[in-house]
Amino acid sequence: LTEIANIETRLNATPISFEANEDGTFKAIKIKGDIAMEKPVQLTDGVHWVGAIDWNVREFHGYTTSSGSTYNAYLVQGEKTALVDTVKAGFYPEMISRIEEIMDPAEIDYLIVNHVEMDHSGALPLFMERVPNACLVATGEGAKALHFHYRFDRPVHEVQSGDVLSLGTKTLKFAEAVMLH
Repeated sequence: LTEIANIETRLNATPISFEANEDGTFKAIKIKGDIAMEKPVQLTDGVHWVGAIDWNVREFHGYTTSSGSTYNAYLVQGEKTALVDTVKAGFYPEMISRIEEIMDPAEIDYLIVNHVEMDHSGALPLFMERVPNACLVATGEGAKALHFHYRFDRPVHEVQSGDVLSLGTKTLKFAEAVMLH
């Protein structure tokens, strides 16, 4: 999954065309000349970036940005499928649209929550309404934070460093890294 770590570099280092929305905000139309930003980005076989781009945010985690930020989510497909993180709540339609380009979201087996801050997990309640049978996966501390933030009584499969999750042809290995972005 090394390719996943490079998504920001790929998105930020590529020429992007913009189109103005009616409300005065902007959205990206193309990268690399022909890839519409409304589409998922395939990183490698069975791994897609399905997150969202917030072109209008200027303050993010204490940093100033002149070109927005990404809310990263990844779809990893083997014989089973995992969605790694969601996006900020208002960007749920963008994320789910990207997933629908690849597969029926109802067929996602796991939702892995790496980080509970709202820019990573804000769309979780909407996603779980749409995909109620997905198994939630998080660390023990992540599970506590999910229950605190969302007040739901839903089981969370707890993992710790070294645990693995087999998707069939792909295997995810967990490593706890507190407050790593």
